[in-house]
Amino acid sequence: HMGLSRKVSTTLVHETVLGSTLYAMEKEKTSGELTHPSVLRNSVTSPNGTTASALYTLEQGNFRTVIADAVWSCYRRSLEMGGMDSNVGPGRTRK
Repeated sequence: HMGLSRKVSTTLVHETVLGSTLYAMEKEKTSGELTHPSVLRNSVTSPNGTTASALYTLEQGNFRTVIADAVWSCYRRSLEMGGMDSNVGPGRTRK
């Protein structure tokens, strides 16, 4: 907890996501093609800056793996809810 009110924290999150989305859309509009997220990230990440520090911490906490696992979990659950075989994804084998 950083001492920010819920209102301020929520506004910061909304504005950050909005700014990131608008930036990605503008890059696509000016280049005429999709830009890979890593290219966008690299263009706003200063060496030894705040974003670099945050990204390092996320990687140390296996953020990519956690997100990938969450997406697979969601997908498997949707298959189960549809009455389909949910034994798919990393570490799973279909029988």
